[in-house]
Amino acid sequence: MVIERSLVTQMDASVMDYWGTYALSSGGRHERLRDALFMQTTIPHCLFNSVILSVHDTATVEAALDLAADCARSGGVPVLWRVGPLAENAELRARLEKAGLQPTDPQPAMLVDLSDHPHLPQIEGMVIATANGPEERREWGRLTIEAFEMEDSLGVAMGACEATIPVEHFENQPRFTAYLDGEPVAVSSLVMTDGLAGVYAVATLPNARKRGIGTAMTLHAMAEGKRRGARMAALQATTMGRPIYEKIGFRKVFDYQNYLQH
Repeated sequence: MVIERSLVTQMDASVMDYWGTYALSSGGRHERLRDALFMQTTIPHCLFNSVILSVHDTATVEAALDLAADCARSGGVPVLWRVGPLAENAELRARLEKAGLQPTDPQPAMLVDLSDHPHLPQIEGMVIATANGPEERREWGRLTIEAFEMEDSLGVAMGACEATIPVEHFENQPRFTAYLDGEPVAVSSLVMTDGLAGVYAVATLPNARKRGIGTAMTLHAMAEGKRRGARMAALQATTMGRPIYEKIGFRKVFDYQNYLQH
């Protein structure tokens, strides 16, 4: 599937909007560079301490390398570089490798037309609600860490970030929680960027999987994006999630190349 350069740029901007929001929370550092974003948070994991590079610009890369090196030293965790297809080239790879960055698994970026997506399935006993207010978003953050089976210690930090992100950012970034028989079991998020619906953080607790809940959480975010005027939805897929997204109609359009800077 070939897509226009402008749509690739829009997808990059969506990635910056979602991940960069965490750097706007208490104790975070959010630095916009030319065609790039550097973000540092209080969450000690590379996903939340990152460089997102949309276009290869030499001065930007050098500035980002310095910022990331300082972040890795002060935070004690590696910095994840997410490199979009408009930035990826041999010159950039050589510069990052010279700086000691290590390539890691790429992540597929996927896209779907919202004009005819499946209806939300009805799952007995399940209700999907928007997390409203700092305490509900704090619980959303904790549940997200648990559903992705990340280290338990990250849950408190993730919850604190969600609770202290300036509230105005949630107008275009609603968080959704699924309750099954009254118990929270799954999460997802929508990020609206220039008319594109970005779907993020889709995850279900292990004991609630294989019931279609992940599909429902994805479709719920897509439906809300369509209601807000989006014509296309985009996401970055995990290995576990990709088959679900492909059944919904998402197709891979490119890979984000990932590097770790220690």
